[in-house]
Amino acid sequence: MSLFKKSIFLFSLALSSNVMFSQDDLLDLVTDKKNEPPQKVYATFKTMSIGNAQTIETVKKNHLDFRISHRFGNIYNADLPNPINNTGQTFVGFEGASDIRFSFDYGLTEDLTIGIGRNRMNHLLDGSIKWKILKQTANFSMPISLAFFSRTGYSHDLTSTIYSGIVKDFPTNEWHRFNYFNQLIIASKINNWLSLEILPSYMHRNFIKERLNTSNNAYDVNGFFTIGFGGRIKLTKRLSFVGDYFYNVSPFFQHNSNVFNPLALGFEIETGGHVFSLIFTNAGGLIENNFIPYTTDTWTKGQVKFGFCISRTFAL
Repeated sequence: MSLFKKSIFLFSLALSSNVMFSQDDLLDLVTDKKNEPPQKVYATFKTMSIGNAQTIETVKKNHLDFRISHRFGNIYNADLPNPINNTGQTFVGFEGASDIRFSFDYGLTEDLTIGIGRNRMNHLLDGSIKWKILKQTANFSMPISLAFFSRTGYSHDLTSTIYSGIVKDFPTNEWHRFNYFNQLIIASKINNWLSLEILPSYMHRNFIKERLNTSNNAYDVNGFFTIGFGGRIKLTKRLSFVGDYFYNVSPFFQHNSNVFNPLALGFEIETGGHVFSLIFTNAGGLIENNFIPYTTDTWTKGQVKFGFCISRTFAL
């Protein structure tokens, strides 16, 4: 083939390619993408919880999520006479468990999850429901995802334990064993590496022992509001930094030297289909009904506990 014929061939090939690409571009222009529904955002968070706080995520439909969660003792405690020695004796808190939890969560639908669990702290049995009401869209026409979460707890502690330390001049009441937690989860996946959420919540306990905050003379109350904040920052493809914090609004919790707001910080490590969470927190309890009103340790004194969760999901 002569050089002239080769040139004609190459020119024809290039021209036909341009025509095909131009046709594709014209078809794109003709197609009305405005009629396509906006894409939903998935995996705002990788797990059902951050550290202490719930996330917007639910269990898949017809799947059962079984979890064993563990919260150890304090790594360090500045209130003790010899804290360094105690850290060594307890092997940085691993010899003492502040709470252990077994739980089952089942996805009734893609957006509705129910669960049951049992906690060592306060011998608390609990049932929960999480309902995802709104889903964020990729184009931010809906900038948030919204879910409602509710948990009811029942303590099967001994009656003598429930009423210990008080003058019991009233009849035993089975309803005193119940407590309730309700929460809205407002979350947004800002971009591929940052997810944030805010959690306005209400805690109610049917029975409480009289406790006084001597700094402002405020007494503990049965029901109070709390607001949580949480986030996830993706550091690498498989490593993320996570954290959450709850601020209790009741005056009893303000400048109180005996109870504190729970703070959790840690890391998530993705390994294939599993996510390992390594969490450090001052909260002794594993669920809101325990750690919201009963966190008695503080980061400022080194009273921090290590925690982890092992989970297994079954398709039913």
